[in-house]
Amino acid sequence: MNKILISIDQDFKKSTNKKNLRNCIMSSIDHGALDNYDESVSLSITSNEKLEELNNTFLGKKGPTDVLAFPFNNNWSEGKIINKDINGYEDLKYLGDIFISFPKIKEQARTHKTGIELELNIILAHGVLHLLGYDHKNKMMKKKMIIKTVEIIKHLKLDHLKAKLSLESRNGQ
Repeated sequence: MNKILISIDQDFKKSTNKKNLRNCIMSSIDHGALDNYDESVSLSITSNEKLEELNNTFLGKKGPTDVLAFPFNNNWSEGKIINKDINGYEDLKYLGDIFISFPKIKEQARTHKTGIELELNIILAHGVLHLLGYDHKNKMMKKKMIIKTVEIIKHLKLDHLKAKLSLESRNGQ
């Protein structure tokens, strides 16, 4: 059984629900992983400052972002395991870490008119998909990520039509 570790900064605890976050992660895995999955994930809901620091340190980019996903290894490609034993780490069963800026979620919820709960789930699903090897480097890959994200949102019984329209508008689809 996989472990989901969730850390929420004190300032954002009242505005988030760990059970809903866990459900989103599990749904993202169920819809995104085409191979059997038994790896752990960690999630941190934090500040713009933390995301800005991580963005600068690891990607060399200035300013905060909504989500950063750091896969433990590159064993996954579009939901499929491509290498079960990379560098002898197969027994660690750790998919990776996701960091989300809650202030960015609030800002994007206003901008895209999605509401905080839907926006948080969209961005969390996006982060999990990145850990599973999905990317948006070209139009076809971007479209695949949108489709998967909408499937996840629909499974969570959230407004998948609003999510689809929002994702398409922010991604120029």
